[in-house]
Amino acid sequence: MDITWLEYCATEQQLKAFNDTGYLIVEDAIAPNLTDALEEVADRLDAEERSKTGLPPHKLLSKFRTVIEDDILLELLDNKKVFPLLWDILGWNIQLYISHLIMYPPEPPDTPRVSKAAHWHQDGGRPIPEMERPHPRLSLKVSYWLSDVTHRDNGAMRLIPGSHKLDTRPPNSENDPDGDPEGAMDLLVKRGTAVLFDRRMWHSRGWNFSDVTRKVLFMGYSYRWLRGLDYNLMPPEILEKCDPIRRQLLGDGVNIKGWWQPTDADVPLKTWIAEHRGEEYVK
Repeated sequence: MDITWLEYCATEQQLKAFNDTGYLIVEDAIAPNLTDALEEVADRLDAEERSKTGLPPHKLLSKFRTVIEDDILLELLDNKKVFPLLWDILGWNIQLYISHLIMYPPEPPDTPRVSKAAHWHQDGGRPIPEMERPHPRLSLKVSYWLSDVTHRDNGAMRLIPGSHKLDTRPPNSENDPDGDPEGAMDLLVKRGTAVLFDRRMWHSRGWNFSDVTRKVLFMGYSYRWLRGLDYNLMPPEILEKCDPIRRQLLGDGVNIKGWWQPTDADVPLKTWIAEHRGEEYVK
């Protein structure tokens, strides 16, 4: 458990920016050597999945439950530049609920060029239609970029700042009724960047008209009383490799009651924050 986490706790400006816009960019969140290793794992998983499923080389690969596929992916669970931001935004009663690899190769040369994004949506599944409005913040995601996405043609993610506070998708601009919603922007980031974003934010994937594959890992965090999208119970052999805080993040606990009424044994992150930062941060 890394004491240097304390160097990267959220500032008031970061918390305000996330609350106002719905996202935060963390440049150089993963060191180049770790980014290289993660990219190697992503390339391996991509090749294995395409071989197993017959997915053509030019088609987008979307693979869930990625965190179990290689021990190096566990390093992202509590990344020192990102993890403190997570607990400052969501609190200490958190878990990983989803891990998701997307590998998006370049579009074939004969693909018509379009400017409108591929699919505007909010993440969340059934909570979107079933919960009261406005929706509460239940979770957020972190995208770890393993390739440069510094131009729109790299398939840059598009998002609408502030749209996490809206119940419906913002309308399209009057000047471009067939284009993207008003206020949409391209999220242009360098390899090794992490981007935290509220799952309620309206966002979309752009189109990859470049000559390189767009590679990104998503790690989603939620409150522990929500069911996971990866696992409800992580495979024991994965938990055995982890320290207590990582075990918490992977859904471990003393018993089922602890998901709703956690004791200190269920949430070692709470104890760690209280000891190293102060009791006022764990209320």
